[in-house]
Amino acid sequence: MTNPLRDLCSEVGCWLGNLPVGCVLCIKGLKSVVFTTGLCSERCFYCPISTERRGKDVFLINEVEVRNLNDLINEVSKCGSFGVGITGGDPLIKLDRTLKVIKLLKEVFGSRFHIHLYTTGILINDDALNKLVNAGLDELRIHVTGSHSWRAIRIALNYPIDVGIENPVIPNRGSFLKELIIRAHELGIKFVNLNELEVSESNINELLVRGIEPNEDGLTAKGSEELALKILSWVREKGLGISVHYCPARFKDRYQLRLRLIRRAVSTKEPYEEVGEDGLVRWVVIRECPNEILKELIKFGKVFKVGNDLVTNPLLPELKYCKYELIEAYPLTPRKVINIVPHNESSHH
Repeated sequence: MTNPLRDLCSEVGCWLGNLPVGCVLCIKGLKSVVFTTGLCSERCFYCPISTERRGKDVFLINEVEVRNLNDLINEVSKCGSFGVGITGGDPLIKLDRTLKVIKLLKEVFGSRFHIHLYTTGILINDDALNKLVNAGLDELRIHVTGSHSWRAIRIALNYPIDVGIENPVIPNRGSFLKELIIRAHELGIKFVNLNELEVSESNINELLVRGIEPNEDGLTAKGSEELALKILSWVREKGLGISVHYCPARFKDRYQLRLRLIRRAVSTKEPYEEVGEDGLVRWVVIRECPNEILKELIKFGKVFKVGNDLVTNPLLPELKYCKYELIEAYPLTPRKVINIVPHNESSHH
């Protein structure tokens, strides 16, 4: 099927108008994700949040547990982020925690550090918005789930922040999304983000019951992307002057996550590590090596002792004479090992 929107689409999605600032940072891997809590008063059948987090008071940044607020600063610094997205659950259920996060990040990284927050608006009122804006919130993204969401949007439009809508594209809900965009346009909302509907172990049964099936990748819903592109075509034909952005799920891993990992890997790289284009770090643990080679390597500072292991860079040419294990890991602190590949001694003697 040829896509009439090819001119609007790239690897990172498709859009009409201007991308929200939060999305621009995200595309460049310059944004960290703060998950302030898994608690939420909504019960959206399509919510893809994992069972470990859903309905639980979990506090994370970039998938790492936040034990105290210094963990936030460390992680943002190591990733070289220029902003964060605050998400959940509903971050407003833990309003005090969310306010502390915003204030701290602005204090440490300055007023230009960009902060956006996701909520359905059920807990939005003037008191909450005053506090959020005074703490330093830049952008509010409302996931429209009912009349309370529109009430929240109308209140938020009175404040000096960017207000947008962000909803998943549920197949068979085209008319709902069109109405959403028309109403957003009439209210003067800055942008509407449409996300590809994600499939996870926690929402698969609810989706199947409603006749929504996963694609071959097992991660996204059939028909979600097609509907999003139809909606974009329709917005263009209608000549609606509102920014609409479709964000495919595959983008998160290919760009957002990979670029953030690369930045983190480069800034935390040990002298014996190599950083791959996939954002992983790799190093070698030497198991056996001819003595004279090992002595030379140690003498020239090419082998390091870490714990009880001798480690080195995987690109070291002398490794061909040694037995070693190649380690691949996510560049988290501490490193999260995902692969160990043994290499046996070669025939060079």
